[in-house]
Amino acid sequence: MIHLKKYQEEAVNDLTAKTYKILRNPKARQSLVFKAPTGAGKTVMMGAYLNKLCEELPDKLDLEKRKATYIWIAPNKLYIQSYKALKGYFEELRSLKPVFFDDLTGNTLQPNEILFVNWESINKEKNLMVRENEQGRTLYNYVNQARLNDIEIIVIIDEEHLFASPKTAKRAAEVLQKIYPKIEIRVSATPVTNSDYRTIVERQEVIAEEMIKEGILLNPKIDKHEQKSGESADQTLIDIALEKRRELADEYKKMGININPLLLIQLPNDTNEDSTTDDKKYIDAVIFHLENAHGITVNNHCLAIWLSGKRENVDGIETLDNMVDVLLFKQAIALGWDCPRSAVLLIFRELKSTTFSIQTVGRILRMPQQKHYPNAILNQGYVFTNLSKDMIEVVKDDMSYISMNRAVRKGDYAPIELNSTFINIRLVRNRLGSNFRMAFYQTAEALWNVSREFRGEDIFEFNRNCLRKRLIQLEVSKIEIAIPENVNLTGETEVVIAKERARFAKTQGELNKLFHLFCKGNVGSFAPVDSTPILEMALKMFFEEYLNYDEINTGKIVLYTQNQPAFIELVAKSLELYTQMLEEKANKAQKDIQTYTWEVPAERVYNENYEEAAQALHILEPYYESVKASKPEKSFAKFLEENSAHIEWWYKNGESAKEHFAIPYTNYLGKESLFYVDFVILTKSKVTCLFDTKTAGSDAANAHLKHNALIDFIAKRNEKGKTSIGGIIIGNELNGTWRYCQNKIENTVDKTGWDFFTPSAINF
Repeated sequence: MIHLKKYQEEAVNDLTAKTYKILRNPKARQSLVFKAPTGAGKTVMMGAYLNKLCEELPDKLDLEKRKATYIWIAPNKLYIQSYKALKGYFEELRSLKPVFFDDLTGNTLQPNEILFVNWESINKEKNLMVRENEQGRTLYNYVNQARLNDIEIIVIIDEEHLFASPKTAKRAAEVLQKIYPKIEIRVSATPVTNSDYRTIVERQEVIAEEMIKEGILLNPKIDKHEQKSGESADQTLIDIALEKRRELADEYKKMGININPLLLIQLPNDTNEDSTTDDKKYIDAVIFHLENAHGITVNNHCLAIWLSGKRENVDGIETLDNMVDVLLFKQAIALGWDCPRSAVLLIFRELKSTTFSIQTVGRILRMPQQKHYPNAILNQGYVFTNLSKDMIEVVKDDMSYISMNRAVRKGDYAPIELNSTFINIRLVRNRLGSNFRMAFYQTAEALWNVSREFRGEDIFEFNRNCLRKRLIQLEVSKIEIAIPENVNLTGETEVVIAKERARFAKTQGELNKLFHLFCKGNVGSFAPVDSTPILEMALKMFFEEYLNYDEINTGKIVLYTQNQPAFIELVAKSLELYTQMLEEKANKAQKDIQTYTWEVPAERVYNENYEEAAQALHILEPYYESVKASKPEKSFAKFLEENSAHIEWWYKNGESAKEHFAIPYTNYLGKESLFYVDFVILTKSKVTCLFDTKTAGSDAANAHLKHNALIDFIAKRNEKGKTSIGGIIIGNELNGTWRYCQNKIENTVDKTGWDFFTPSAINF
């Protein structure tokens, strides 16, 4: 069972709410746009959304139609990848059935089926799937019959931006008009359709969950790299890209992480028919340079090739420790390929193609372990191109992804060895997970004395007798199960009514519905949509593994009126045990505190919210100042520059993430938190100064708590001979002085006993 991240859960709920709103509208062909960054888990979110829809739709009595079938349209082979992902997702949930066209039976699409279709198989009238035939097996006939059966048609258009070209868009409109769905869900990182109904996952939400890199750095160091004698510009670019790949590999090794970062080299995609010979020469030249200058070849398995008609060393390349260092390709892997260890992208582009977008560089956005690292360079993607800087255009919507704002640490830096902290908290979601089954088994064994261990007799019969001792009736194969009066079983099965009151479940379909409702009503405080299938599976597997009963008998035994109290008790106690397990896990997660030695980063990438400013003493150059920088921050930076005779360097720290310096403190709510100190300073006399700028009384609830934690931190450094001072520091606008306290404080208003920060005095 996949557990959704917070942003994923919010997106699923928003998609579902908007879907119901659209379904209430009498119009057809209404668009619902789903925009989520590459690496956010669009397929997972779509799977959870479809599951939620399948579970809830039958109970939406205000809707005219409460059954739906789904058609997933995707270009090239992406539909196969999506099919495999969702097939695995729904194997346990069983709420929805993924199928291909050849799997369809009968003459109609069935409710809760999702048909995966390759766009290229329906984009021409002569294609077999849409061409009229004697058997009537066409997509359009299946759709029309489903509509006659009061089944809503919902189409998912995956990677919708790829349908945007005029020719493709026109044909797509014609196909969709013939399908005539109620809803068209348009999924993409860069959707092109405008709609009043939009669900958007923001990039920062995905970064915060450490699913993707913080950004993409375009052409770092390229201006300072000298071209070797006799080398072409393209060969020099290969050298630079490989140098970056090796740098990343070295950092992983230093951290003891077995990841081999991959360099992707994308060759120009020349569509000119006469260019085949030149094309081969270009490829051969790249391969020759990789071998002769760097010893990277196909034979030593360091080079992989993925070109039309030629695939070498590609199998298993996605594995994090795969030995392939470089992958050479054109467009063959442009769509749907997932290789999280991809870290560097070198693009040899045609002059007519100068625009960069997130679709261009999305292959290197994913984090290999879905977490960020203390070293900032591992949290960035790197793109190199043979286009000059003044020729590069970045799509406006993607400016926040792609940055050229890179600052590098000055060469005269000496380590200061600050112990930084990162608290890794993984929230426990309010839904049953795959571990619930073990909690269920443990509870059953403790409560009913059942077992899966051989005891010298038929273990299944032993367990059955354990249930019989608790007066649980197992011989119910011919007993009709009474249907509670508040259950609606219309539409699919016949219900026998006796004496206008007694109603009995006669068919397996009715039993399945009642079993589902029983489980849904007994998941306690856990989210019913996501948790009901887990409880259903736990009960069915319990009967199979402990009693050797199939799921047909499971439903009858559980639903038998005399038995229900015993199973309700068993489920309730299982939920109590599972809740305890979650609480223990949460408490353990809250204590997952990582401490590591922090240094000013060797390089740092700044996004579009930072602007270059002149600050000579800043240890990273150039200096980038936040457009949201506070007045005290700006004033203190100016103060440091004015005292250049006594300051070696200063560094403006980040405000979050592992790569920035932080110390732990307990906030006013009693929760363990992190304090990212604003300024790290080294004086000429090698004293480390750690200051956080405030105005008197600001951040009143936490400021003194942060200060006191920093005082304790500094005391420990001084005990080790690492001379340091610091704390909350407050400026005086009238005389330009700054004061801090070397002792613990109760607030930042009363400055009695506070010292003046005088850089010249620190040097004595």
